[in-house]
Formats: sequence, structure tokens, C-alpha cells
Amino acid sequence: MSKKAKKQAEQGTWAICITAGLIIGVGLGPLSGNFLITLLICGAIGVGAGYFFTHQKKRSKR
Repeated sequence: MSKKAKKQAEQGTWAICITAGLIIGVGLGPLSGNFLITLLICGAIGVGAGYFFTHQKKRSKR
């Protein structure tokens, strides 16, 4: 995989994770009673998931 393709794949992973977090936040906002805080918390969880998925180390096969 070239550097350009790898960078684009990482950007896509970040975008999907953050978008999923925000959509979940929009869905859970009315249930919690505070829309803005729920949206920010779920967005932060999406950022954390994006970081986790893009910074995993490859395991070597033994």
C-alpha cells in the first residue's frame, strides 16, 4: 500500500468514526435531556475510536 493510499484510508476511518459518534449523539440526545452535551460526548467517543483504529500495531504471525 502506498503512502498516499494509506493516508486516505486513515482519513476515511477518522471520518466514519466521528460521523458515527455524532449520529449516535443525535439519537441519544433527546433521551438524556441535554442534546449538546450528549452530542459532544459521543463525538469525543468517535474521535477516540478513530484514534484507536488508526494507531493499532500490526501483530506478527508466528
